[in-house]
Amino acid sequence: MAPLLLILLSVCLCPPVARSFVLEGSQTSYAQFRKWNAGLNGSLEMEFKTEQANGLLLYTDDGGTYDFFELKLVEGALRLRYNLGGGAQILTVGRDLNDGHWHKVQVKRGAEKTSLTVDGDAQTRSSRGKEFYFGRLASNSDVYVGGMPSWYNTKLTLLALPSVIFEPRFGGAVRNLVYADDESPLPRRQEIRMKDHKVNININIIIFTSNLKYRNNLGHPF
Repeated sequence: MAPLLLILLSVCLCPPVARSFVLEGSQTSYAQFRKWNAGLNGSLEMEFKTEQANGLLLYTDDGGTYDFFELKLVEGALRLRYNLGGGAQILTVGRDLNDGHWHKVQVKRGAEKTSLTVDGDAQTRSSRGKEFYFGRLASNSDVYVGGMPSWYNTKLTLLALPSVIFEPRFGGAVRNLVYADDESPLPRRQEIRMKDHKVNININIIIFTSNLKYRNNLGHPF
C-alpha cells in the first residue's frame, strides 16, 4: 500500500498543467473567450511569448458605445488603450517583450483607476468622469485574443474602437488567461469558446485546428 500511497500523493501534489495555444498571426487567426465582467473591480491576467514586435494581444468592449480595452504590442512594448466613457487613456509598460520568453500581464480595475502590470512592473492611470462601470454585461463583447473575427469588417458599428479591426494580428503563444469578475473576485482560468473541437491535455499531444495549435506546456514549452 505504501508505494500506491506515494504515487497518489505525488499526483495530488503536482502543479496544474498550464495549457498554451499558438496563434499563427494570419489574417484569420484569433481566439475567442467568454465575456469578462470588468465592472468596477475586475481583473484579467495572461501570459504570452512571441518574437514579433507588433500585434493585437487582446480586445473587448461594451458592444459599440464607448468602453473598451485594447492590449497590444507596439515595437516590443505592451500598450493598454482603454476608455471608460470619459475619454481614451493609454498605459505602456515593458520593452523588448518580443524576446521569445514568457511574460505575465495583468489588467486590474479599481473604480476610476486602471493598472497595467507586466512582469511585476506596473503603471496606473485614473479615468475622467463620474461613471466608471465597464459597459453592461448583457451587451458587452466576448474577449478576443490575437485578432478580431472577420465578420466585424462589415459591422464596425458594433465596435467601440473600430480601428482595432486593422491592427496587426498577434503571432505567438498564449497561456493562463484568468479573469476575476466584478461580482466574483475568485480568479478563474478561461477556456477557448469552440463548438467543434476539444483540447487534449495529455503530455506531448498536439491538436491542430484551422488557426490554433494546442499543447500542454509541462516540460515542452513552445
